[in-house]
Amino acid sequence: MYRVIKDYFRLFLYNTFIFIFLITPKFIMEKILIFFAFIAYKFNKKHLKIARANLEIVYGDTISKERQEEIIYNSYKSLVFNMYEFIENQNITKESMFKKANILNKEIIEKAFKDNRKIIYITAHYGGWEITLPYIALMFGEIAVVNRRMNNPHIQDKYAKARSKNKITMLEKESAAKGMIKAFKDDKSIAVVIDQHIGSGIEIDFLGIKDLATDSTSRMALKFDAIIIPIFTVNNGFRNWTIEVKEPIDVRNIDFKSEDKIKELTQIQNDIVSKQILEKPDFWLWQHKRFKEFNKNIYKKKKN
Repeated sequence: MYRVIKDYFRLFLYNTFIFIFLITPKFIMEKILIFFAFIAYKFNKKHLKIARANLEIVYGDTISKERQEEIIYNSYKSLVFNMYEFIENQNITKESMFKKANILNKEIIEKAFKDNRKIIYITAHYGGWEITLPYIALMFGEIAVVNRRMNNPHIQDKYAKARSKNKITMLEKESAAKGMIKAFKDDKSIAVVIDQHIGSGIEIDFLGIKDLATDSTSRMALKFDAIIIPIFTVNNGFRNWTIEVKEPIDVRNIDFKSEDKIKELTQIQNDIVSKQILEKPDFWLWQHKRFKEFNKNIYKKKKN
């Protein structure tokens, strides 16, 4: 009974929070979000340490401490703008969503559909991932997205309904493989955010660091002759985004150098994500323990 009451109370807070955000004038909301980013940067000590550890292991002393701090602050700013998209995009029209972003190289997706190819979109916790997939789904057709189920069932239901409105089907991680196969059979595209830490997977290099990554996209691409299309969204300001479709990875055209095609294809995808992050690091979510599989010590508290 206590759990049920707690879930409904959190649902009430969630709905209240969304209502306040949506009725607040946009010019005020922008300032509030920037303030939230500043507060997080100054006082969210736990995730600040994680972000600094990640920047240290990736860059070492090749960039200044001042630049590292700038990247972390900009990452928080991009994150709060992205979270606003999560809220607003549940309740706006397709036309309104399209006005908030411009898309580059959309002909890559158009060609894939024209060629009747199965499509796997890959992206990362980078920039505006909460606008990327709804935007692409509304423009080009339904997408099945692998996602972790929320702990609160009532908020999960609202989240799933909002996603459905934007032509997105949610696939639970535990049964993602079956869900992805069904999505292809139902003529839907698939989308996977491939940059997060996972407890199992295939060993690759990510941002120059040894780690594990999901190989689900590689297996699906090889099994179904699917084309992999990377997409990243950078922030130009509040409710202002640029969605860039990158060159596709076509399994038909890859001259595999090893017998382990799955590992090689997985590395290719992670190289693309790494390249995007290194080119514009201010938009990646540096605040998660991406490298803990082989570098647990970097996240431990340092003794004085």
